[in-house]
Amino acid sequence: MPDRIAHAVFGLLFETSTDAAFIVDRSTGRVVSANVRAADLLARERDSLIGLTLADLAFEERDLAAPGRYEDVGLRRGDDYPIYVELQIAHVEDPEYGALAAYMARDKTERRGLERELVANHTALFTAYADLEKAHAQLGETKQELETRNAEIALLAWRAAMGELVAGIAHHLNNPVGALSSTTTRLVVLVSKLPPEHRSELERLLARVSQISRRIESNVAAIVRASRANAIDDVAHRPELPPELEQVLSTFAERLDDIPTKEQS
Repeated sequence: MPDRIAHAVFGLLFETSTDAAFIVDRSTGRVVSANVRAADLLARERDSLIGLTLADLAFEERDLAAPGRYEDVGLRRGDDYPIYVELQIAHVEDPEYGALAAYMARDKTERRGLERELVANHTALFTAYADLEKAHAQLGETKQELETRNAEIALLAWRAAMGELVAGIAHHLNNPVGALSSTTTRLVVLVSKLPPEHRSELERLLARVSQISRRIESNVAAIVRASRANAIDDVAHRPELPPELEQVLSTFAERLDDIPTKEQS
């Protein structure tokens, strides 16, 4: 009887179709016929399908009574493994067998798996892209911080170099100023021994020279204090100067050492 019902509904398509086909009695909801492909798809004996309900075959609860096309319908295999099919349902009124429902199921399990894998890969790619953007933003921030830090170090190095330069200049200025002060003091002693009529003009000139000498000494001392204020006193944290600047400062200092003082001349 099942084969007669199948042939009455499907004709030759029932046996030759590559899709799983089975017929359900709409009044009872039970399978009354199934083709070989349906048995293979559900990993069951063909005869064991007869009498089962849609609830027995469905992997998930879903209303499959109305005719139409259904996507991603989960069916339960004999080994309790889920498969997913595209299901076409048609209602048939047969004068001999009554109200029937014809089901054509096409296996989409592999395709569904590939689609899910594609979605997972897309999600992973999107997440990786978001992580890459975040890393790029962090890299930009780190670069900005590094540039700011380098600018600060360059400024500190420049201040330290200028402090050393000014201190070197002040040191070399102190030598002739000290010699001038010493000479002026000696001249004051010598002038004090002259007759009063010869001392007046000389004492006035020496006083003027002493005043100028003290002013120079005061200015040099102010330069030294300023250079020390701008220099970095902690040697452990002093930034290393660029080789070019070190060479310039060394060359400048060597040339200052070669300038003769009054004592040398």
